[in-house]
Parts: sequence; C-alpha cells; structure tokens
Amino acid sequence: MKAYLLLAAMGLGVTSLSSQAATVECVISGTPTPQEWSSPVCASPTTSTASSVVFRLNTSKPVAEVSWTYQSQHSGRWDCRNGQYCRFSNYSSSPSGSAEACATRVLYKDGTWENLNSCAYGSYWHGSGPILKPFNVDVPEAAFSSEQLID
Repeated sequence: MKAYLLLAAMGLGVTSLSSQAATVECVISGTPTPQEWSSPVCASPTTSTASSVVFRLNTSKPVAEVSWTYQSQHSGRWDCRNGQYCRFSNYSSSPSGSAEACATRVLYKDGTWENLNSCAYGSYWHGSGPILKPFNVDVPEAAFSSEQLID
C-alpha cells in the first residue's frame, strides 16, 4: 500500500511539473513595429484605437481544447472559443486599454489534460509619432477551433 501511495504521489508531482510548461503569451496587433510573443505581459503603442490583443497557450504538446477566462478594460469582442488562441478586439475609442486572458484547463490531443492558472496581460495605447511598418497578427479563423492543430 505504501509503495502504491508513493507511486501515486510521484505521478502527481510529474503532472504538476508539466503544468508549468504550458504558458499563456500575448502580442499586440495593429502596432507600428513587429511584435514577438511574450509572457506574462505584452505592451505596445498602436497605429489606431482599433487594435487587438492576441493570446495563445504555448505548450510542448498538441492541444485539443482550452478553457479560457478573460476580461478587458474597455468594450470589445472576445473570440476565444475553445482553441489554443484567444483574441480581444478593442471597440472602444479610448486611446489606451488593457486585456487579460487566462487558460484554466487544457485537453491535449493525446487524451491527457491539465488544470492551469496561466495568464497574460496586454496593454496598448494609441500614440502619435511616425508609423514605420504596420504589423498585425493574422490568426486564421480555423485556428480558434479545437479541431485545428497550430504549430
């Protein structure tokens, strides 16, 4: 019985270690300079007030489904469904704002799953200055579905 409990505890330890490998990252879309995925915070000036914050769950295993929670400072459209990506599109005319998305649970394509509490926070502001090169994160609509594998 003690050996069984020890093996069970070791298995739980492995599960908790793997949950730390899955992280939520974000980029700001509609910026004057190229962006890179970052975690847990992304921030950038934007070329207009109609900007977006795109979140993704970065993990080493193929994802089947993700449960998201999210909130934003201003009104906008959230498109998270149950895929690996989650997007907030700002509908406010406010020159600045923020959005946060958290992955709370992930189901992998191999049938395993994890409870997570991984979040990213994106901050954007519409400022003046030269626009060097517009940049948008273009995630195809199919990528928001759990049926589509994202590499």
